[in-house]
Amino acid sequence: MNELRGKHAIVTGASRGIGVYIAKTLAAHGCNLALAARSLDQLEETRRVCAAMGVRAVAIACDVGNADDVRRLVAAAEREFGRVDVLVNNAGIEYVERFQHLSLEQIEELVRVNLTSAMWLAKLVLPAMLERRDGAIVNVASLAGKGPVPFNTLYAASKHGMVGFARSLMVELDGTGVRCGVVCPGFVDEGMWKTHKERGASLPPMMRAVAPQKVADAVAACAVKGGEFIVAGAPYRPLLALGELAPAVLTPVVRRLGVPRVFAEGADRERVGRDRPSGINV
Repeated sequence: MNELRGKHAIVTGASRGIGVYIAKTLAAHGCNLALAARSLDQLEETRRVCAAMGVRAVAIACDVGNADDVRRLVAAAEREFGRVDVLVNNAGIEYVERFQHLSLEQIEELVRVNLTSAMWLAKLVLPAMLERRDGAIVNVASLAGKGPVPFNTLYAASKHGMVGFARSLMVELDGTGVRCGVVCPGFVDEGMWKTHKERGASLPPMMRAVAPQKVADAVAACAVKGGEFIVAGAPYRPLLALGELAPAVLTPVVRRLGVPRVFAEGADRERVGRDRPSGINV
């Protein structure tokens, strides 16, 4: 994928989970990296691994839910590289919880981190991309953004928003030379699902997880050509199409697949011994 060689990218959520795989994959394609996350110690390890692959890489502590941090991130990347060619909006958090138990503050925080930050960053890098008539904005959403996910309702809502944002911006940017796209992973053997497994969760028999490298490869492909990518360990496309054509079937289908059980058990397990749900972030 020589199209990425010598390009300069921002990758958020690069200290753990899928973000580490995305960073290493872009580095393997010769892309210089501004890596962002709240945890600078873990982020520095990602930076070190990427730099050892022969690219320039910097680690920038950033809370993407903070507008001032987001501005500083873009400014730092532009100082280091002169321009931002690729933006990968990967950072995210989730609260697996019954919706009525969430606080107003948690609702505001999750939407800001998962969705608003992607819009902030795109807004900041887009003018220069349009001027150059080149660039890519890649949004890492989820299959949770394509269908219902009970007991993870807030996360699903934010990812539906990200899919809608990416699809709309994709059309808006048509003909400008700037590419936009969205990657929708299902259950992945890393990141959030890995945390759930460590806490005792298991997939329903009809589902299987995918390797994080497949998600990272889809992000790299999206950076080159834009578009929408589904990365899943089961044939979800027919189900998604059926849900679009006949929304009434989604509830029984999702129940039959066992999705409510997975997240209901997680929500109840997470509530044991505490007053409010703890977040999982990448």
